[in-house]
Amino acid sequence: KKRHMKRLALILLSPAIAAGSVAAQPDARITQLTGTASDGHVNVSFNLENAFAHPEIRDALRSGISTGFTYHFVLIRKRPNWFDQKISTATVEVIATYNSVTQEYLLNYRRNRLLVRTEVFTRFDALERAMTMISEPHLLPLLGRRPEKVRVRVKADLMQGYLLHIVPWNISTGWEQARV
Repeated sequence: KKRHMKRLALILLSPAIAAGSVAAQPDARITQLTGTASDGHVNVSFNLENAFAHPEIRDALRSGISTGFTYHFVLIRKRPNWFDQKISTATVEVIATYNSVTQEYLLNYRRNRLLVRTEVFTRFDALERAMTMISEPHLLPLLGRRPEKVRVRVKADLMQGYLLHIVPWNISTGWEQARV
């Protein structure tokens, strides 16, 4: 009976232990978010800070595993005393792979699942800037809305973790929001 109680205690405490180990890392967060209207669309730019603070991300990338971040964008119109109205959405993925033979990083940049560009980097710090300093022109259509009435929201998914090697969860930033 004592052995079963110890197993049960371990199972119940595992989420707290896992959360404590993730919380020990500096939290990644979206900073300097701006949205500007231009030709019926919204241009979005921001920085993702502390994205590479998780050693799992750096280790996976340096070992040759494709590693990337997914940025989710939502353009909303705030409505007082009611739900926000979603106007448009977009997704940007930046996926890097290390080639140990050439010692280069290949970065694929996708917008709404379509490949936009591919770049090659020889230095890790240059790759890190390209993956975390985002500037997207004409990303979200305004669809006839007045720019001063809308806001842009952004969140980043960094990686997927597993609790007890079974239960998946995403390591993500919180949603950040800015007026257009």
